[in-house]
Amino acid sequence: MPDIQNISTIQSEVNQNENPSDLQQSSQKSSKTLWYLLAGTAVLILLGVVIFLSQKGTNKQPASGLQALPGANQPTPAKPRSKAPGIVTNVVTAKAVDPKTGIALTPSTVFLTTDKTIYLVVSVAAPKIGTKIEYSRYLNGKFLDNKSIAILKSNMTNVGFDWTLKKTGATHLAGEYRVKVYTNGVFEKKTTYTVQ
Repeated sequence: MPDIQNISTIQSEVNQNENPSDLQQSSQKSSKTLWYLLAGTAVLILLGVVIFLSQKGTNKQPASGLQALPGANQPTPAKPRSKAPGIVTNVVTAKAVDPKTGIALTPSTVFLTTDKTIYLVVSVAAPKIGTKIEYSRYLNGKFLDNKSIAILKSNMTNVGFDWTLKKTGATHLAGEYRVKVYTNGVFEKKTTYTVQ
């Protein structure tokens, strides 16, 4: 077993051999290291705050700047500076549509709140299979809804959407409607209609 007296003698000799300037330099190095760590942490926190603030508030409004109604999907914005492909040749709203051809039988721009169905007929010219036709609908200037359909046959001439009252006693919201139609995300045509 080591002698306790010898150990304390050895420790006092080691402590006497240490240079006070070495201890001071060691203390200064650890202070510099601590400052570097604090400065680096502060920079990372500031960077995180800047990134957070720059992303705050994005995706709250459609590209048009109109506010969406609560719970509604946002419209797909038109690709900037894209030339319309010319696939959509006409857009019309109607009270009745031929189920075989998709042609509007009773075109109309005025509907009653109690009309069972309002149809949107989009005439297309030579769309390729897989082409996406989409609408975004606005009520009194505010985004209401949107929907899309993919072309399944190359010889299609009309694509249809409808807004049908599903429940007894339900009504369409009265107001001025605007519908924008897109091909693969690129704006093509628009139409308006009124529900009274």
